[in-house]
Amino acid sequence: MPDHDPTSTPDDAEAADTALARLDAWMAASPWHPRLTPFFVYISVFAVIAFLADRALGLYPALYVVQCGVVVWLLWRYRRLIPELNWRFHWLAIPTGVGLCGAWVALGYGYNRLVEGDRALRPLAEDETFGPLAEASPVLFWVTLILRLLGMSIVVPMFEELFTRSAVLRGLSNARKTGIGVIQLLCDLPVIGDWLMHTNWGKRAGVKHGVFVEQFRATAVGKLTFFGVFASTLVFMLNHLPRDYAGCVACGLVWCGLLWWTNRPALPEHKRQGLGPIVWSHGITNAALWAWTLYTGDWQFL
Repeated sequence: MPDHDPTSTPDDAEAADTALARLDAWMAASPWHPRLTPFFVYISVFAVIAFLADRALGLYPALYVVQCGVVVWLLWRYRRLIPELNWRFHWLAIPTGVGLCGAWVALGYGYNRLVEGDRALRPLAEDETFGPLAEASPVLFWVTLILRLLGMSIVVPMFEELFTRSAVLRGLSNARKTGIGVIQLLCDLPVIGDWLMHTNWGKRAGVKHGVFVEQFRATAVGKLTFFGVFASTLVFMLNHLPRDYAGCVACGLVWCGLLWWTNRPALPEHKRQGLGPIVWSHGITNAALWAWTLYTGDWQFL
């Protein structure tokens, strides 16, 4: 029996090794890369899943496993570049996680009353994903439901907190420097960039280098600034539906506070817990939302 794939060639293996080496080098080139990439991959694959699932519903569980699997692989492979990401537990994760689930649901219903005039419940039959799955195959429905629980309570908290309350909270901690960084990004765009580079703003921004990286490296895990909390919460909001915006604000404020408390300067270095407590709190919130959905039969929060 051959000990290798007879269809592969040395050139294929070399190309794969080269591509992986390039990815490794790119990830190590900036502290933003390993913190942004898992988030970007998850969101991008989510769009692909939404497109394919409408045409082949039975593929949804497999596609969701691929989506979460790629993200977990990225987090594991580049774990040494993201040392703040861990699963260290703090007891405050339980009350904050459960409490934020209650706030998320209550504020969501409040939004629905303002917009719809009532609680706007969504029964299973009206859910775009789980409704057709339940009708087509109870087994496929429950497999997908369990996979969603694992994904939303374990995988999602890791990459979302790594991006929003590590990369964004730290890398956008100063309003003035962030403004300079935004101008630098705009200068790289066609048309508007050509014009902007010749303005005083563009010229001043052009002499600065690595503004977002500089802010990130100068800001310790858990250090809060008003603008950093604002920016990270805004980014978190934009990744959700308008119904959930108020809940996102509540989560953003509480998780930033919990992050500061478990990494406050008064603690010895070995007792600072990194992102662990807010990953736990986020996971508990999402797991409680999953349970709420099953208990009430209101599928809008899944």
